[in-house]
This record gives sequence, structure tokens and C-alpha cells, in this order.
Amino acid sequence: MNPVIRKRRISDSKELAHAIATVWNTTYKGIVDDEFLIGLLNSEKQSAERLKNSINEQPHYYVLVLQNKIIGWIYFTLDSDKYESSAEIHSLYILKEYQGNGYGKLLYNYAAKTILKNKIKKVIIGCLDGNSSNNFYKHLGGKYIGNHLFRERYLENIYLFEL
Repeated sequence: MNPVIRKRRISDSKELAHAIATVWNTTYKGIVDDEFLIGLLNSEKQSAERLKNSINEQPHYYVLVLQNKIIGWIYFTLDSDKYESSAEIHSLYILKEYQGNGYGKLLYNYAAKTILKNKIKKVIIGCLDGNSSNNFYKHLGGKYIGNHLFRERYLENIYLFEL
């Protein structure tokens, strides 16, 4: 069965909040504080509420569904707060057990097509230092252009993609 990319729905909020907490706990263990990661797991209900309430404010938030299960997602904006004339991918995640099957690239390509349709030719993605996804972004053609602090504490590498 092939995965489907579709717009996030309000009814996805609880499952997506759980997936976000799960991915952060598997991806960032040893990179960010355990206290922060545990907090994500403990606040899934609040996260689900925030997701429900933000649905109209985040028009480019898509989920990747396989056999009626959210296995990944991408959220992007058509403008970046930090980089002029660029779209920004704020979130691109695949559940650990589904990584390595091309799903991340599938989501990235979907976003890139949407961004290009809006006549934007640059995309920015940030990735925490120490996250193996840095290699994924380089493999996709991202050029490292610098870094900044995420949550004023964690080094985040910034990649530029020219579409």
C-alpha cells in the first residue's frame, strides 16, 4: 500500500501530538535535555489542543499516512522570518520505524513543488546539531549556510535549498 500525503485535519491532532512527542524522544535523546523530552510526552493533551487551535494559521501542514496511521509530516511557510525571499520548512519528520524508505524525500519533494508553484525558489531548513538528519539534508542538496541557537540553548544548523 502506498502512503498518502494530505492536509492535516483537526481530527489528526491527538495522533499527531503523540507522533511529535515520540519522534522528538527518539530523535533528540542525548541531544536535548531529558526533562524537555519527558515534558513533551507529559503534555500531549495540551499539544493536541494547540494543534487543533492552530489549524487555520498553518495552511501548509501535511501528514503522511500509511495504512490509516500518520507516519510523518511536514510543515512549512511560504516566507521565512529570518531569510528574505525564502520559504521555510519548520518541521519534517518520519517516525523512526519508517525512516530509510524514501518517505522524507517524498514529503520534501511535495513541499518543494508547492513552494515552486508560489514562485519561490529558495527554501530554508534548520536541523539541530547532532541529529543524523543533517546528512539527509545535505544528501537532498541543502547547502550549509550557518547556524543559530534553538531555544537559546541548542545549536541548529541552517541549510539552503535552491529549487
